[in-house]
Amino acid sequence: MNKQRLTLQLGEVTLAYSIFTKHRSSSDSDSNVIKPKHHKRRILLLHGAGVAGELTWTFIANYLEHWDEILIPDLLGMGNSFFEPTDTFSFTINDMMQSLFSLLRHHNWQSFDLAGYSLGGLVALELNREICERVASCPANMSVGRLCLIEPALFSDQSLRSALAFRETFTPIANNIKADPADSRHFIEFLDLVSPHRKGHEKTDALAVQRLQVRPHGFANALLAVSYYAKSLNERSLEQLLAVVPPGVGIIGGLSREGLMLAQQNIQHYQPNWHIESLDNADHSLVYVRPKKVAHLINTYLC
Repeated sequence: MNKQRLTLQLGEVTLAYSIFTKHRSSSDSDSNVIKPKHHKRRILLLHGAGVAGELTWTFIANYLEHWDEILIPDLLGMGNSFFEPTDTFSFTINDMMQSLFSLLRHHNWQSFDLAGYSLGGLVALELNREICERVASCPANMSVGRLCLIEPALFSDQSLRSALAFRETFTPIANNIKADPADSRHFIEFLDLVSPHRKGHEKTDALAVQRLQVRPHGFANALLAVSYYAKSLNERSLEQLLAVVPPGVGIIGGLSREGLMLAQQNIQHYQPNWHIESLDNADHSLVYVRPKKVAHLINTYLC
């Protein structure tokens, strides 16, 4: 695949992203057919809190089969994307979503598939809901075909109350990171929260902390964005979010919290063509440790 690394400037907001373009070989059945832009299959991949887009998705992207173009942005506060240059000011899930809208419009992406991991899963759900609402109020050209959610943030339990209580613990962690970003214990506390049953390995945790400390204030602001969003969520808004979920797949780790499975089953009540896959002996880090399997499931269910 060919790769372009680009930035989009939106006032003070800088959005960095990569576009991977599939290189078609002579063995491809349609290699001699040049697809019109609006016929190309496209997929948008959204990463989790603290770790940039390419670092999260590149290995998976290399095994994706059905898409001509793959768009991997750095969400605000992470990688090379900035809400503002100093990482001082907080941003919201809506800020992330609106920057993605600008990016999609900039490249005239009208129809695409969507995959989100952790924080990116929450942003993906909101992005899909917003697209559906815009189409309902005023016919638009943008639509999401199929969706993949990999342990999406906030969806850790079938009970909304339990899920919100869980995310409230993000606030003190974020504040501690802002106060002392050099203290690795705050980052370990985050890892213990999202992946309590992970197989303990000091080197693995040290690598995770090293990645999260690249932009500690941006990471903290992302956690605060989830907590702020959680406070605004209620049963009605949750139902609106899930009622428009398109066909697709939820992927969870077999070592992850049991509530993640319950949350995925809740999606099936709204979308009968929603599939659930659990990866044995994997925890919240499944996108990093099982990239081939994750890619295979995306190929299977988003084909």
